[in-house]
Amino acid sequence: MKPLHKYLSYLVRFVVEESSSQHNDKLIVAIQEGKYVLNTQHANYSFGSLHRVFQKAFKIIQLKERNFSSCLLLGGGAGSVPSILYNELGLNLSTTVIEIDKEVIRLGKKYFKLGDYPNLKIVNEDAFVFAANTAETYDLIAIDIFKDIVVPEQFISPVFFDNIKKRLNPNGVVVFNFVSFNFETKQQIKNIEQLFSTIFKTGYKVTIHKIESLNRVFIVEERKVDGHV
Repeated sequence: MKPLHKYLSYLVRFVVEESSSQHNDKLIVAIQEGKYVLNTQHANYSFGSLHRVFQKAFKIIQLKERNFSSCLLLGGGAGSVPSILYNELGLNLSTTVIEIDKEVIRLGKKYFKLGDYPNLKIVNEDAFVFAANTAETYDLIAIDIFKDIVVPEQFISPVFFDNIKKRLNPNGVVVFNFVSFNFETKQQIKNIEQLFSTIFKTGYKVTIHKIESLNRVFIVEERKVDGHV
C-alpha cells in the first residue's frame, strides 16, 4: 500500500482491484480509512463493518477468556475473523475456514495475509456440504455466509442447523451473522430464533444481538445453571 493512498483513504476510497467469480458478480478490494477492505456491490465482506460485527460478537461471548482450541469458520471471506482471532485476541486456535469462492480466497491471500496463519486451514468447498459430511467437531463455530447481503435459504434450514449442532463440542459456542435490511428479513429473525431454539432445545440458550445498524448476531451456547455450565 502506497503511503499517499493510505493517507488519502481517510478522505476518499481507493479501488485497487476489481474482479468477479461464479459466486460473486463483483468483488472490490479498496483502501478505506488506511486499510484494505473487500466489498461486493452492496456489502462489506471483510475488514469493514463485518470486522466490527465479529469483534463485538466475540467480546459478548468473552472468547478470550474461554479455553477453546478449535474453530470452524463457515464463509471465510478474506480473513476478518482469523485476523481477530490471531492478531487481536492472540488466540492459538486451530481454525478451519470453509470458503466456496476461489476468487475470494485468492484476494484474501494477496491483500489480507489469509495464507500466513500457521494454525489455519483453508478449504474451498460449499459450507452446507462440508457441515453435512465432516466428522470433526469444534469449540467455536462462526457462520458468516452471504450471497451479497442475503443468507441463502439452505443456511437457515433445519438440516443445516442440525448439522451445526452435531459439529459443536460440549461447552462450545455458535455465532451466526444475519443481516436484516427489509420486511422479509426482519420477519426471518423470529423464524431463525425459533429454529435454533428447536434444534438446540435441551441445555442451550439462544440470544440475539443487534450489532451495527443491520446485523443481527445469534449466539448459541450451553445454558448455565447456578453459575456453572
